[in-house]
Amino acid sequence: MQQARDATSGVVVVNRLRCADTHWSRLFGLLGTKELPSGEGLWLKRSRQVHMIGMRYPIDVAFLDDELQILRTISALRPGKVSPRVAGATSVLELPAGTLAETGLKEGARMEIDGELERSRGHAGTLATAISNLALACLYVFFASAHFTFARRTGQWRTAMPIVALEAVLVCLALTRRRSVGTSSRPADWTIGVLGAFLPLLLRPDEGSGPLARLAEPLQAVGLLITLAGVVSLGRSFGLIAADRGIKTSGAYRVVRHPLYAGYLLGYLGYLGVYPSLWNCAITVGTAVALNWRAHVEERFLARDRAYRAYLRRVRWRFLPSLY
Repeated sequence: MQQARDATSGVVVVNRLRCADTHWSRLFGLLGTKELPSGEGLWLKRSRQVHMIGMRYPIDVAFLDDELQILRTISALRPGKVSPRVAGATSVLELPAGTLAETGLKEGARMEIDGELERSRGHAGTLATAISNLALACLYVFFASAHFTFARRTGQWRTAMPIVALEAVLVCLALTRRRSVGTSSRPADWTIGVLGAFLPLLLRPDEGSGPLARLAEPLQAVGLLITLAGVVSLGRSFGLIAADRGIKTSGAYRVVRHPLYAGYLLGYLGYLGVYPSLWNCAITVGTAVALNWRAHVEERFLARDRAYRAYLRRVRWRFLPSLY
């Protein structure tokens, strides 16, 4: 996570600085956001002018040259306005309104920007999110339809429908997730995130119940309950890809680091016990591997935050207390 500070005074101006260094990410900037939280900011590279068309709130703006020296500042630039073009500027810092006054940042000061680069999600990222949401919703419709048809034909509502409810929770969370302040850009992280979410939707019931069906049925219910407990604790801070949507340490997250994944895995194991086909076995194993890898990826990504590193030291177990 990048930070921006006044090189002279050492005052930290931005704790979470995202970078917009492509045409689309600069064009869209903060559009679509309801606010720019205190301590956050957007760094527009290769830019000497900003517009506020379509914005919902005012922001402070600082224009920088190649040496990150501030050439001009504008306080509380209002929605609908367009800033002047600043000669010599090569980048722009967009800050929450009031930041310039609070930090004493003035023209002539030089900024220091350090930390790991975090890119702002631009047009391509928005399009990718829309496509993944649509694909997830469509796949869930087929998944739910197959299980509903099977349950109506066989009368196995008690064993076929809990998995539908479990996946409904996942899909609803994915479609209503909160916008992140930073998302992993690694292709491998995106791949494992998509696999972990999409693979379970390929599970299918069959006519014969397995020998462990009576033991497996309660396991599905327990998995669903743990998932719901995780949802209550997590809220909308859910995502398919490793991202920072805020650090959650309360509720179920006091016990294990990934209660949602624990609930999913128990539910999938219960489903496999009821419908133990080779297909379902392969899907369940693949999902377990994907979710475990996804947990590692998320921890690595969030560990850039000092608060999350402290949380990792405090809560040792990923899925099951005293086991793993």
